[in-house]
Amino acid sequence: MQLKYFKSWFAINLYFALLLFALTRIGMAKPAYVEKLYSEGLYPVLANGLAWFSNVFPFSTDDILYATLIIYLLFNLLLLVVRRLSFRRFSARIIILMAIVYSSFNLLWGFNYYREDINSRLNMPSAKADVEELMNAFHSLVKKTNASYTPIYAVDKDEVLQLTVEGFQNQADFLKIDNKLLRTVPKSISLSRLFGAATISGYYGPFFSEIHLNDYLLPIEYPQVLAHEMAHKLGITSEAEANFYAWLVCSESDDKRLVYSANLYLMQYFVYECYKHEGFREIVKDIRYEVRHDFYKSHYHWMALMNKNVEMVAAKVNDAYLKTNNVEAGIEDYEGVVKHVMDYLLLEQRGQ
Repeated sequence: MQLKYFKSWFAINLYFALLLFALTRIGMAKPAYVEKLYSEGLYPVLANGLAWFSNVFPFSTDDILYATLIIYLLFNLLLLVVRRLSFRRFSARIIILMAIVYSSFNLLWGFNYYREDINSRLNMPSAKADVEELMNAFHSLVKKTNASYTPIYAVDKDEVLQLTVEGFQNQADFLKIDNKLLRTVPKSISLSRLFGAATISGYYGPFFSEIHLNDYLLPIEYPQVLAHEMAHKLGITSEAEANFYAWLVCSESDDKRLVYSANLYLMQYFVYECYKHEGFREIVKDIRYEVRHDFYKSHYHWMALMNKNVEMVAAKVNDAYLKTNNVEAGIEDYEGVVKHVMDYLLLEQRGQ
């Protein structure tokens, strides 16, 4: 009887995982269906329900889940080693576990990887590659960053959360935001030092709809990173799109700290894109001393935390994860924010 139940449980989970895999393939071909049925339909309901539960706890329920999974794996591995569990049964349990995790991930958040791209969702034109316009945008960003400079030595996390939520609400119509998804209680990353070694400043936990932030975040970084992870909670899977959402929301805020955090964060991506073009050095010379100091302060802060081996492994895992989930650029997707900003600037020009 027990063996029969186990086989049925194995088959149910395996078939359900295969069904969801088939649906992801359909979703790749029909992003408009994913957008309407899942991203705007099922996902907000599931995420709100999960957040209602997880927001009750001051600690990360996602981390509790991950710890439980690791303990379960180690326990079964121990049983295999001491020969209290056959290799066949061990393999079956691992397959069931993988099927459950895969199914849960896709059902609770992963299908957002197959939604429409940002240009389709926001009705943004796609700007043509133009070096002159890129350098002009970079120069303008430097001026805005200089003008928005404000010393940030500490942050009131509750206040920043409220300001960030208000920023998303102000952009709700343009960004097609479900405001109910903005209800959140950010959690600290349990192993912040280890994540710091991998230069990971935050992550979104899809299993309980939780935002996680690294305890080692600098005050000047906190608003932008919080907004980035909130974008993921809204169903934005692309790192470049999450960077764009965060920049737009914070840079349009009435609070100068959010504006400065956003512009400083964005500047690193423009520096990377523009350093190879003529006129770069002249533009960089215009960066005020205080901004330059904060720019390097952030860079050296994470370099001091970084462990090259941990960072290399984390980067490869993240790259493989993104590519597996329909993000062709992998970790280079982060840099795509420059394109989204250029597209947005073109939209603003046409609207004038």
